[in-house]
Amino acid sequence: MNAPLNIDITQILLHVLNLVILVGGLTLILYRPVARFLRERREHYEKLEDENEKSASECERLKAEYEEKLKEADEVLTERYREAEREMAERASRYVDAAKEKADAIVKSAEEEAEARKEHILESAQTEIGELVLSATQKLLGATASADADSALYDEFIKTAGGSAADMGNGDE
Repeated sequence: MNAPLNIDITQILLHVLNLVILVGGLTLILYRPVARFLRERREHYEKLEDENEKSASECERLKAEYEEKLKEADEVLTERYREAEREMAERASRYVDAAKEKADAIVKSAEEEAEARKEHILESAQTEIGELVLSATQKLLGATASADADSALYDEFIKTAGGSAADMGNGDE
């Protein structure tokens, strides 16, 4: 069959058959592996995205937990700092109180010692004055004075001087 323009139907059918075989072959050889690769790639990235979302939510949870623990630790440290300050204040107060007690004891001891010295000095002064008076009295009375008379004069002077010395001591305080 000769067709105009030299077109042969068998040739067209063969070309169509070749085209169908070519499309079928290319589908099997190229399209399906590429489509499978693209599908696997998309699934892989979707899986990565899900994992990233899970990791992000886990990170947020861990961050919140970390911040909470940090806040608790800060509160504990603040409480320990306050406790240490209170303890140091108590210790300082005890040391100051102990130092005050020691100082008071030293002052009291010094006052007692000063009082004892004062009494000793007054006694010594009274004895000396008594001896001077006795000596002066003996000189006035002469050598005729007896030991009993000396002793009586001395005792009388001590009584008189003791009363006036006690008055002088009370006036100093």
